[in-house]
Amino acid sequence: MDGAAGQGVEVVLERVSRRFQVGGEAFLALAEVSLSVPAGVHWSLVGPSGSGKSTLLYMMGLLEKPSSGEVWLDGRRTDTMGTAERASIRNRCIGFVFQNFQLIPRTTSLENVEMPLLYRKVPARERREKARSILSQVGLSGRENHYPSQLSGGQQQRVAIARALVTEPGLVLADEPTGNLDSASSKDILELLEQLRKEHHFTLVLVTHDPSVASRAALQIRMRDGRIEGMGS
Repeated sequence: MDGAAGQGVEVVLERVSRRFQVGGEAFLALAEVSLSVPAGVHWSLVGPSGSGKSTLLYMMGLLEKPSSGEVWLDGRRTDTMGTAERASIRNRCIGFVFQNFQLIPRTTSLENVEMPLLYRKVPARERREKARSILSQVGLSGRENHYPSQLSGGQQQRVAIARALVTEPGLVLADEPTGNLDSASSKDILELLEQLRKEHHFTLVLVTHDPSVASRAALQIRMRDGRIEGMGS
């Protein structure tokens, strides 16, 4: 698994369950979920709040380990890996886009986008060049030195997308990326993600509660009560 854009990453889950302790009681967030997400495809996870879609996304992104079951990325089992190896795969192969942007407030757009490359110890000049290039691709040339507070919600999400893509990941996971945006900005962000996926050929998995957003994906996974309720295009 090299995580390079141009081919995407295949994701396979086999009988994955996730249990949490809530108030002394066990809560089953995922119940033996099995699915295969082909490389380079735009998938959506859709369902009401509490259906388990974000938990499933975190399993794919190696942010959480299953209580039972197996998680595979490009033919490599990841749920048995140690913390350091999982972190390395996230940095090399996976990009994340969240509803609340998760930008660092006192850091410019350029510096926010550079951050994943800093963790990779990429030289400063190369970091800046890559960050400027991807900011241009998301339509933010001239905004490199703006802080998040100086940007609209849609622009902040574009910075977050640039940060997710600067490492050229093979898998991009977007958790309600339009949840904090108005309808016009939401449409722009979805079109941008679709355009970038076609250009860079990464696998895109997008979580949403909105059927109209989910319907833009080539394939949809419908979830309810921690289980897959159905799949379709």
